[in-house]
Amino acid sequence: MTGKNRYVCITVKGLVQGIGFRPFVAEIAEKLNISGIVRNSGGIVIIYAYADDDSLNKFTRKIKEEPPAGAIVNSISIEDINEDGMKYAGYETKGPAFKIVDSNMHEDVVRLLPPDLPVCDNCIKELLDKNNRRYRYPFISCTSCGPRFSIMHTVPYDRENTTMDIFNMCPDCFEEYTKKGDIRRHAQTISCHRCGPQLSFTDKDSYLDALLKDNKDKEQSNAKDQSDAKDQNDVNNINNVNNINDARALDNANEKALLKATHCIKDGQIGAVLDIGGFHFAFSPYINEPSKRLRIWKNRESKPFAVMFPDIDSIKLYCYVSKREEELLKSNPRPIVLLKQKDIPDNESKFADEVLMGSDRIGAMLPCSPLQILLLKETGPLVMTSGNRGGEPIVTDPDIMSRYLGTGGPDFMLSHQRKILTPLDDSIYQVNGDVVQIIRRARGLVPWPVDLPFTLKEETFAAGGDLKAVFALGKADKAYLSAHFSDLDELEACKAREKAISHMEELLDVEPVRYVCDKHPGYISVKNTDKQAGGHENVLHVQHHLSHIMAVTAEHDIRGDFVGVAYDGTGFGDDGSIWGSEFFICNINDDLKCKETDCRYLSYYHGGSLLPVKMTGGDEGAKDAVKTLYCYLYEAKKRDYIKIEEIYIIDKYLRGLFEEGEYSQKHDIPDMKILNAALDHDINTVISSSMGRLFDAVSALLGICCYNSYEGECPAKLEIFASKAKTASKLDFQIIKAKKADSISGSEDIYYMDGVKLIADICRRIIDGEDKGELALGFHKALSLATVNMAETLIDNHNADNSLNETKYPNKVTSLKLAIGGGTFLNRLLNTNIQDICRQKSYMLYQNSLVPPGDGGIALGQLYLSQCRINE
Repeated sequence: MTGKNRYVCITVKGLVQGIGFRPFVAEIAEKLNISGIVRNSGGIVIIYAYADDDSLNKFTRKIKEEPPAGAIVNSISIEDINEDGMKYAGYETKGPAFKIVDSNMHEDVVRLLPPDLPVCDNCIKELLDKNNRRYRYPFISCTSCGPRFSIMHTVPYDRENTTMDIFNMCPDCFEEYTKKGDIRRHAQTISCHRCGPQLSFTDKDSYLDALLKDNKDKEQSNAKDQSDAKDQNDVNNINNVNNINDARALDNANEKALLKATHCIKDGQIGAVLDIGGFHFAFSPYINEPSKRLRIWKNRESKPFAVMFPDIDSIKLYCYVSKREEELLKSNPRPIVLLKQKDIPDNESKFADEVLMGSDRIGAMLPCSPLQILLLKETGPLVMTSGNRGGEPIVTDPDIMSRYLGTGGPDFMLSHQRKILTPLDDSIYQVNGDVVQIIRRARGLVPWPVDLPFTLKEETFAAGGDLKAVFALGKADKAYLSAHFSDLDELEACKAREKAISHMEELLDVEPVRYVCDKHPGYISVKNTDKQAGGHENVLHVQHHLSHIMAVTAEHDIRGDFVGVAYDGTGFGDDGSIWGSEFFICNINDDLKCKETDCRYLSYYHGGSLLPVKMTGGDEGAKDAVKTLYCYLYEAKKRDYIKIEEIYIIDKYLRGLFEEGEYSQKHDIPDMKILNAALDHDINTVISSSMGRLFDAVSALLGICCYNSYEGECPAKLEIFASKAKTASKLDFQIIKAKKADSISGSEDIYYMDGVKLIADICRRIIDGEDKGELALGFHKALSLATVNMAETLIDNHNADNSLNETKYPNKVTSLKLAIGGGTFLNRLLNTNIQDICRQKSYMLYQNSLVPPGDGGIALGQLYLSQCRINE
């Protein structure tokens, strides 16, 4: 029994725009003989329908249970309306029974906007089909794939609200756009050879010719309307595409540009290729010269380059690929995934040494766009690295990139007319034991939100940090993290960030009334947030390492007692020193005093760290691993951990390695007397408990790496060196107990892991001739064990008098919840060893998998803290 027909308004919330949701709804309605309309409205989909109960039930069930690929249906609500309501909404009884109609605006509680999507299998098939009219069209897309967030001016996601608005559909594309059952029905990025974006090849000579032409004829300047230029290209380059079976035979702009680009790459040139999120620099991984040249131009001395492969089988020729890693490679973000290298036989093509720079892993990725597929079919694997100078944001404007041609970097540019509004680098993942870690959260993930474990009281802006800068907007129970903007000491990075803040606030309909940022008084992000909020007093300033731990807490909604550990390179401590290896005893529960929403009550106590060491040299000193080591030796001598004669032996040994030997990274060793004098007189010194600096010191001491030409280089090379060892030296971190210097009563304890004594121990073992690989592995294992032991010590020695809760801790720890965050935990040996220890002891281990563990995820922790009532 079907019952009487009724009029209803159906509201669908979730990720329901930019993935062919309206055509999907229309197809179901037509099959069920339902009358009505469907439209995008703000960030949601609204359906007005007329049918019997049985048909409506089937309709809504199919929408909820069988949504199109990429869609996420969070909720469906149904409201009865009358016939006048249908007419007011725009339904007309004349014409088709069910229609897709123009969008309108809608006040959403939260908006879920589509990230950029990789080219789908259907489009790939058409791209490579000689009989298809889009054969080898570099911008082929449909309702299931193509650019989304990166080209959006505003919501809803309709063509006129994207940068596709300048491209008028040809008759054939329009027919597909309106045709029932077509994969491009209401595809907002629909285009073809005839009516869409076209490739353009530019090299130094053609760029100079264009400048000369501009000087002669001002009317042909760069400000000429892009739609006019597009129409002229259509006339000159595309002639009756529909009647051509083989697009290769067509002498058009796309084929000419592709042909020139592939020839240049094969000749060893560097190309600037404009893709979905911005420019990539692309070149052959088999030749040293372009890699060496680009390193100089980008000021990227030693960091490995990522490589794009044509398909998964070609990746497996070079890398070990687990099932989980293959899933990540094929996932929608098409991310870079760090994979362990295979030993390539002599008869196989090896990558040039300058590409990977001694790394044991390859940052591998698959093509995400039709243009990349076409390029790699001609060239094979290509280095694909962000199209920018070191420290600056990725370039999206061809006019800016063209100025770089012939300056020592890119030799040519392959661009197009489809503008990019939101620059997005490639996302980066790694599988670390049982955990999937995001290293960079960017294209394919932004602007998809992270769910918060509560509803925010107010719309909130979280500034993040200055390094790997990522901000977040918080609304309701969603945290929208931005793309990353490199380091904010670069002016262009600051400009890009400020522009992105305004753009995301508008797109996501977020108007912050609450602001939260780091405590570091020198951070640019802190100063800018104070200005945004109308003054320092209007901003919540939270501690850097506590934010790392709270980012983990936000993902897992940790409650009760736990120990939080944050290991990284630097962060402003509550005592004004440089922190970086911090242990917090935390207790989180519902805040019973907060009635309007589910707030959290956080009690925490800073319980320990590495033994702080006096460092000298400022920012440059933090890069110099040998200088850091000598600061450790200075402290070791003060504590009688090492004799002066042993220090002299180590000094001579290091000079032999880094100044006189065959070591590839030549480095001037600091004069120990001058450095000691600076430490004696507190000249340009800081007190530091940085874990990153301890890794630097060990890396230099073992003769592995003496200078960080990029962030984390010394620790990364130490990890690679250690992973090659078959056995580990037995090393120990001593845990020592002290009184907190800032304690009011003088009775509060703090615990330190004695990295100074460990350095002295390693020195003696080097003098005794112990294997350095075994020492490197022993260091990682010792630190892993010490991390868990330190957490146990803190819990074991803490009691109810510290006012965290009323529970007495047992004398011997039998259960433990441990939350770890900070960039150091990207280290595979350290992280997997801690996983193993916690598994053996049945401890609960929590860490980030939705945001990076480093500073790229710190804004999530700041948002969490903004909702907490805090008792330190």
